[in-house]
Amino acid sequence: MKSGLSASKYIFNNKRTCFVLIIALGLTFSAMYLVHYLLMVTEESFKPIYLEQPKKVIYADLTPETLGVREGNGTDDPGLSHPEARDEAVRKLKSAEGVRDAYYTQVLNAGYNAVFGMTGFQFPLVEPEKIPEFLDHIGARLVEGEMPSGDGEILCDSVILRNQGISVGDWFMVNSYGKVFKVVGVIESDYMFCIGTPNGFNNTGWYFTILTDESHADFKKMAESLGYQITDLDRFDDLETNRAVLKTDVQDMVDSVSRVILIVVMVFLAISVLVAYISFMRNRVNEYCLYASIGFSRREIYGMMMREMGILFGTGILLGGICSIAGMALLDALLIHPQGLISGWWYPGQVGASLVAFAVIIGLLQIPILITVHSIRTVDLMED
Repeated sequence: MKSGLSASKYIFNNKRTCFVLIIALGLTFSAMYLVHYLLMVTEESFKPIYLEQPKKVIYADLTPETLGVREGNGTDDPGLSHPEARDEAVRKLKSAEGVRDAYYTQVLNAGYNAVFGMTGFQFPLVEPEKIPEFLDHIGARLVEGEMPSGDGEILCDSVILRNQGISVGDWFMVNSYGKVFKVVGVIESDYMFCIGTPNGFNNTGWYFTILTDESHADFKKMAESLGYQITDLDRFDDLETNRAVLKTDVQDMVDSVSRVILIVVMVFLAISVLVAYISFMRNRVNEYCLYASIGFSRREIYGMMMREMGILFGTGILLGGICSIAGMALLDALLIHPQGLISGWWYPGQVGASLVAFAVIIGLLQIPILITVHSIRTVDLMED
């Protein structure tokens, strides 16, 4: 009684050929995952700025019309225009539910660079006595340096400092602002905030700065509850606005680029594997015919071929997973963390997409496999 066809015997007897194929499959799987990982570093790094900061602080720039100003009682400096309407707005904002404090102040923009792309965020310039309350509100602690006490002194989150390549004693964004703002302390929190004191009128705008909680982080709803009718001319950074911007400008872009890369890699992989597998099977025609001659059916030979493919692809995917983990650990240590970036390692959607891509390739391989199986002949007919 004949035994079943072994799916592993040929692999063990042809280690070099099979090893090359396994390496190619593993590296392809790893490359697809690592590219997605690097793209997602941008999204993961931007999330604290877009989704976490607005849960604690909202910035709003309202037009005079929204503030109820109908006459031209402004000044040449928009930050000092309409003081009565502005002060009234601050009083109303302080009385709103969920608001810890509110003030109208200068703000500064900070840049943040990811692996692909960059973004910016604002932070307030306030008097030194307001800084402890701000730090307490965002749950930050001073880990290095000292609290600001003079003009143009900045506290900066450690992640932002690493990202900008500066430290305590350095000028903050000197290429943008010159030698105006100096880093005097390092803070740590979950929100990547900075805060500082003004230095004259060096700023990037005047905003209502509102210390709030997550359940009241929708500024339009808050303003309308206070009697203000928000228009398209009003600018504000709150949780709802930033969530939409993150989806449109970052998440959708990452998804689109990741899909394109996956498709391109899949096409090249499919062509390469098809060529390699056709050559692989042609070199084994005599072996298949011999199996048929000693009594194995085409179905049994096909089953052996599929089991071999399963071993090769399965081992390749396992190797790819190991290479991906090693690659992410190396990138984290050498690139991501030193640059003040944030990464995530587990993306089941990308794993699923890669497995689907491999499944599609296995499906395409059925064409040459079935042609080969259908053309199998017994030894006595091999020379015909």
